[in-house]
Amino acid sequence: MKKIAFIIVATFIGGLIQPAIAGHHKLQKLTVDMATIRAPIPGHSMTAGFLTIRNAGKDSCTLSSAGSEFAEKIEFHTHQHVDGMMKMRPVESVEVAGNSTLEFKPGGLHLMLFGVKEGQAESADITLGTDNCGEITFNAPIKSIKSAPAKAMHH
Repeated sequence: MKKIAFIIVATFIGGLIQPAIAGHHKLQKLTVDMATIRAPIPGHSMTAGFLTIRNAGKDSCTLSSAGSEFAEKIEFHTHQHVDGMMKMRPVESVEVAGNSTLEFKPGGLHLMLFGVKEGQAESADITLGTDNCGEITFNAPIKSIKSAPAKAMHH
């Protein structure tokens, strides 16, 4: 009788734990590829970061924050045509639709890193926070713009 009671209780507890575990894995639907940070221009404390983010889930994820020990502040930025000129503008959040890929690239949506730490770091960890999909941390190599194609240098 005790063995049957134990099995019933264990099955009940397992039933409570399983959805929590499944929910945790649901948060891991975002992946980042091709992340890079431009090496800051000497004497400047800001730079840009680029990446490709994939949402393998069916629901959209809204990127709401970004942070790194490499920079004091990171913002999402985009380019917009204003009065016939292309200007950078910060955006509060960025939606990554379900089952889609979003590219942060030169001349478009990108990360702006402010208060960049001086030094010879080869890469930096960046954490993106979302409203409903958890956090994702990735490592981005720091690359000189000297090796970038000329068209990618316009920021």
